[in-house]
Amino acid sequence: MSITMHITIKTKDGCFDEFHALAKKELAFTRASQGCLSIHTSSSRNINTLKFAEVWESENDFNTYFEKRVERSGADFARLLVGPPEKECFQTDDWGYGDEWKK
Repeated sequence: MSITMHITIKTKDGCFDEFHALAKKELAFTRASQGCLSIHTSSSRNINTLKFAEVWESENDFNTYFEKRVERSGADFARLLVGPPEKECFQTDDWGYGDEWKK
């Protein structure tokens, strides 16, 4: 069973565009990490916020990745973000996709 991590990131005033570009560039590192199944991102420049919904094979896989992410991007986090990313972990519920939901 997979887990979904909800990550909320708030940038400092004037830093949204730089962090947004960095996050997009760094997506390949995250997607190549052990256990990463998918990532969806939403953002609002108006409130300096990015939200990630990431599906991982396990919470342990995410935690291993996140340790590497902090090593790799910690200086950028400190420079561009208001504080550390907020993380929430949930069980992933797959209720089906495609036309089956219409029945």
